[in-house]
Amino acid sequence: MTDHLSSPLAPLPVNVRPRLGETTDHYIQRLARANHLRPSDLLQHLTPPPHKTGRRPQLNRLAALSGRSTDVLANTLTNAGPTAEPTPSILRLQHHSALNDTGHNVTSLIKHNARRSNNSLKQIADTWKIPLWLLRRVLDPRFPDPKPPLRASMSEDTYRTIWEHYMQGATPTQTWHNLLDDHVDWIPLTTVTKLFLRFSEENGTAELDDANDPRY
Repeated sequence: MTDHLSSPLAPLPVNVRPRLGETTDHYIQRLARANHLRPSDLLQHLTPPPHKTGRRPQLNRLAALSGRSTDVLANTLTNAGPTAEPTPSILRLQHHSALNDTGHNVTSLIKHNARRSNNSLKQIADTWKIPLWLLRRVLDPRFPDPKPPLRASMSEDTYRTIWEHYMQGATPTQTWHNLLDDHVDWIPLTTVTKLFLRFSEENGTAELDDANDPRY
């Protein structure tokens, strides 16, 4: 890993194009796996010193490693840059009939579907039966969500994995790294920690040993 990420940072060997509307974390996972790296290792190198687990990746470092400009990432990924004010033309599109034909606005559902989707924009547009040009506008980070972002659902397999790690004596951080590297789901470290606390309460223990993990 160190060989690939020596300073100054240079683009990784395999170029991975960011998908419009996907999250930064999903893009980091794809970029890491395409270059045969562990996503948790790559994420650690993308955060500013002291590279503490759970910190937000630095956009300029991601740009350097991906070979993309910070502007491209900010305008493509949903949570890469600061929230920008929507333009008047974008605001007018909120009321487009294709987004409101079902009796309610489906913008949030479309955005949520695209955040971690591996489908092409054409496939997503076909799924929601909206024109491709309109989908591109909806997935623009400046296009407002009429509702708060939907929380990512946790699959039964992910829940079982977290439980098994807890029973094996792993720490929340070790479990989070495993999910990041070996599973599709990206579950926030805070969610894993809360589950560990719940498991501890249910089992009459209070052992969260991240503080004793020599790596952190």
